[in-house]
Amino acid sequence: MNSVGKILSINKDLYAVLYETSVFPCSVRGKLRNNKLTVGDNVVFCQETLTIESVEPRKNTLVRPLISNIDKLFIVVSTNIPKFSTYLLDKFLVLSEVNNICPVIIVTKLDICDKAELKEVKTAIKYYKKLGYKVYTNKQIRKIKKEMKGCVVSLAGQTGAGKSTLLNRVDKNLNLKTGEVSEHLGRGKHTTRLVELIQFGDALIADTPGFSSLELDMSLEQISSGFKEFGFDCKYSSCTHVKNEGCSVIDRVNSGKILKSRYESYLKLIGK
Repeated sequence: MNSVGKILSINKDLYAVLYETSVFPCSVRGKLRNNKLTVGDNVVFCQETLTIESVEPRKNTLVRPLISNIDKLFIVVSTNIPKFSTYLLDKFLVLSEVNNICPVIIVTKLDICDKAELKEVKTAIKYYKKLGYKVYTNKQIRKIKKEMKGCVVSLAGQTGAGKSTLLNRVDKNLNLKTGEVSEHLGRGKHTTRLVELIQFGDALIADTPGFSSLELDMSLEQISSGFKEFGFDCKYSSCTHVKNEGCSVIDRVNSGKILKSRYESYLKLIGK
């Protein structure tokens, strides 16, 4: 009997496939051996032979880390140790927008930043909320759990920002390892090794390695579309928003309607 399940983890040639409440250890045969299956793939498999027969169409796929069919990206940003980075946050937001993933921003370590850092963070949070992004602190566990309900959720953010700590607060039984943060380097030690979807009620959570240093392989048009406040009302239809006379984006940056750090992130992402 064939069923449709979801790949929770991949260990060499063994695929853990979730179907309803059971997990089946499956292998791949035939032409599928030449395809790169990923964690998060929805697959047709045979319960009797424990073989994966085919893979369903994906709604999105991230290459690094390799995972598919993500509903929400929880972007975990620290206010301090590691230092708050609007640039890294903007990179993850662009990644979400272009791949049709709902981003949720979660701010950690508000209790250890000074007044100047807190002011910077609050200004940024206010702006992102105005854009329509959901923003929570790591203390708002009930609301975070509600965001997870029925979804495949991946976590992203700097090493040491508190991703594993957040998951441990969501479910104390997870007991994920957390690493000490190196104050000298301003970043944490890697504690997560393999991409794996963890069951949490009717949600699936991925604490994904390799998501602290993100490179966007996107065109200028894709990157620009990821900044949703830029819009399409510039004087030139192919405006790059860089020193173009009459560019509405530059005008709104100068007037304070677009956060300066957002525009600086855009310029950095397109190599300007």
